[in-house]
Amino acid sequence: MVIISNGFSKFHLSVAAAEADRRHLLTSFLTGAYPTRSLRKILSLPYIRTNSKANRLAARMDDVPEEQVHPLFSAEVLHALGAVFHSGAMDIESLRFYGRLACRHVERAAAAGARIYHYRAGFGGASLEVARKRGMFLLCDHSIAHPLTVEALMNNAGRMPAREETLSAGKIWMHFFQDIEQADAVLVNSHFVRDTFVASGYDRLPIHVIYLGIDEAFLTRIPERKAASSEFSLLFAGTFDKRKGAELLIGAVGRLDNIPWRLEIAGPVGRDMAGRAQQFFSHPRVKYLGNLSRLELARAMSRADVFVFPSLAEGSARVVFEALACGCYVITTPNSGSIVEDGVHGAIIPPGESAALAEAVENAYQHRDEVSEIGKNNTLCVRAKYRQCDYGDQLAGLYKVLSGES
Repeated sequence: MVIISNGFSKFHLSVAAAEADRRHLLTSFLTGAYPTRSLRKILSLPYIRTNSKANRLAARMDDVPEEQVHPLFSAEVLHALGAVFHSGAMDIESLRFYGRLACRHVERAAAAGARIYHYRAGFGGASLEVARKRGMFLLCDHSIAHPLTVEALMNNAGRMPAREETLSAGKIWMHFFQDIEQADAVLVNSHFVRDTFVASGYDRLPIHVIYLGIDEAFLTRIPERKAASSEFSLLFAGTFDKRKGAELLIGAVGRLDNIPWRLEIAGPVGRDMAGRAQQFFSHPRVKYLGNLSRLELARAMSRADVFVFPSLAEGSARVVFEALACGCYVITTPNSGSIVEDGVHGAIIPPGESAALAEAVENAYQHRDEVSEIGKNNTLCVRAKYRQCDYGDQLAGLYKVLSGES
């Protein structure tokens, strides 16, 4: 029924492909570099398997039959070269190259009976015209704020831009915009993303919202929580950069003079924060953990009282769902695209306001028993409603509606 195009890196459309295959709906799965059977043998060699990049490539494998996986390696190689040389032109060309390489696979999938082309925004390109000529329904999956709003959100401290503020965007975002404009329908992963589409004036196609779920592999890695310590433990996970609220977090902890806090930070540091981060990480109450495996992340989340994520622009941040699953009280913004409700799962603060973040942390500290109880309920909520299989069920339902079966 469906051909799914994931694009580069580990992305949620690989999960979509696995869930579609479990329901016998998958015709073909396109992606960038992928650990095929022959490549896995190389990656398992003693002098390679200790390499972090090799391990990240191996981790891209999902539960999709290999005969249905079509890796477009060369396009991602071009993308990697663009990153090395900091070339935006090469970056865009790698996306276009991916779209051209996808054309023949779309043709084959259409011949095999695929009726829906579910593609990641930015990776459609030339393949969209091929799919349309073959009568396929074009479903564009976009996982962050509307392309015309991302820069405006970052420049305005996360404030939802007025329509006149969304009239221009960088070349890379315009490339994504073009793929969205060619779709028959759009799929987004949060109501926040849908709201950014509305803010940009987008009103011509249906916008479907399906939140992503947490996979069983992560849920089984979550350790039991230990008794609370005298220190109030905070955790931030994700790229430590402006878009995810790094500057706001730095400003907030500078206001926390009255509580015994400690903060752990997991994830890479963005280039825009490299200088400030080095000084911030030297603070005696701040510990930088670096990049963590999913097991290590589950452990870090399970020892944190509060997960803080003051993002300015997301799609639907997976780390927030993971923190909820691990029993954290979550302080975040509406812009994180999460299911967090103020007073139910944690606290929602206005984007761009360090003082509000500090106040929310202090309030959580003053109500530690309530924070602990909310954390327990968060675990139950995710396990009851937001597993990967729940995402798969909703996705399968959408495919059936779009194909006219329901």
